[in-house]
Amino acid sequence: MPIGMPDYVTITIFVLSTLLRVLGLGLLGAGIGWLSLDLLRKTEDWQLQIAVFLGLVGLVIALGYVGAAAMGAFALGVAIAIFMWGMPKKKKDEEVKK
Repeated sequence: MPIGMPDYVTITIFVLSTLLRVLGLGLLGAGIGWLSLDLLRKTEDWQLQIAVFLGLVGLVIALGYVGAAAMGAFALGVAIAIFMWGMPKKKKDEEVKK
């Protein structure tokens, strides 16, 4: 019998590290999505807007080598950021009544 960690410890560490990677890339995706939206809104130069968009797409493509779950979490984080901060803001009911 080889000396080392039992199988259940190795499997537990592997599962926890995979979940941490997926969560971390999801949060990274949300942060980069917010930053991309902020840069797209604040600049009027179409060259910079294209560079931001192509950089974001290139990053998603490059993350394909990390793993499917990690890339999916990153893309989901970007999508959530776009839907949260990219949608037009609704007017409050008080402003509509006046």
